[in-house]
Amino acid sequence: MFSNSQEQTIEIAKQFASTLKGGEVVCLHGDLGAGKTTFVKGIAEYFGINKDEIISPTFIIVNHLKTNSFNIIHIDAYRIEDENNMLESGVLEYFGDKNSIVFIEWSENIKKYIPENNVKHIFFSIKENQRDIEIK
Repeated sequence: MFSNSQEQTIEIAKQFASTLKGGEVVCLHGDLGAGKTTFVKGIAEYFGINKDEIISPTFIIVNHLKTNSFNIIHIDAYRIEDENNMLESGVLEYFGDKNSIVFIEWSENIKKYIPENNVKHIFFSIKENQRDIEIK
């Protein structure tokens, strides 16, 4: 799927959100500025959270958002540098929780901790002013 704007990325995310049932771990792959946080804004908006409340959790590592349907856990693993850092962040407790949906930016930094079941991967790439969003 291609997106030419933040609004289109948010609409793609809303379509994806309609397929979620809880317990999923969604790994978001892409360079800085590729649209990962914007995608999470669309997910949050689908579940009734004002998208303007969503910020990149780069410095706090985990944003925990409560909706009427699910807890949305937004993790940014960019700054997780070692195993102690990972364990201290508390992100492991969210994996496998059927009442939560976990979104992980920079998931490659913690890939050995991510459960193998119920994982979806979304790849973002930038081609000029267009985003290519591939869901696997």
